[in-house]
Amino acid sequence: MSQQPPSPPPLPPEGRIETAVNVVKGLTLGNLLVIFLILLMGIPTYVIWRALDDDKLMDRFTSTYEQWDSQQAGCVLRHFQERGGPDNWAVSSGFALQGSDRWFVSVLLSRPLTPEEIVSYCESLKLIADKMLDRGADRGNGSSVDGAVP
Repeated sequence: MSQQPPSPPPLPPEGRIETAVNVVKGLTLGNLLVIFLILLMGIPTYVIWRALDDDKLMDRFTSTYEQWDSQQAGCVLRHFQERGGPDNWAVSSGFALQGSDRWFVSVLLSRPLTPEEIVSYCESLKLIADKMLDRGADRGNGSSVDGAVP
């Protein structure tokens, strides 16, 4: 087994400063340019990384959209927030389709709903949709769902 030479004793604070000054003196223009470029790229990268880690800032610049199908009520619950705006919830019930067109009746709310409220709102929306469909059929053509008189 070979023995390693003993490590030099730690430098006193004056020796550290002198060593650092000698290192700086030994830098060439190319070395300084590389260090400057690393800092030039590193500082904005750090700032962007910190910004992306900030929930309030990300909330300000991004939107949220979530959708759940309620199997018990037969409606769709949506939660959305537009860039920094308030949270909104909507309960929607589909009542007609024609080709790729879908017709919905919705309730827009500024607060989350309990499961009981979702069922209640959904039943009310279905009654409104049934009434709208009945009114359109009563006029004879059955194609209008807006209830407007021709």
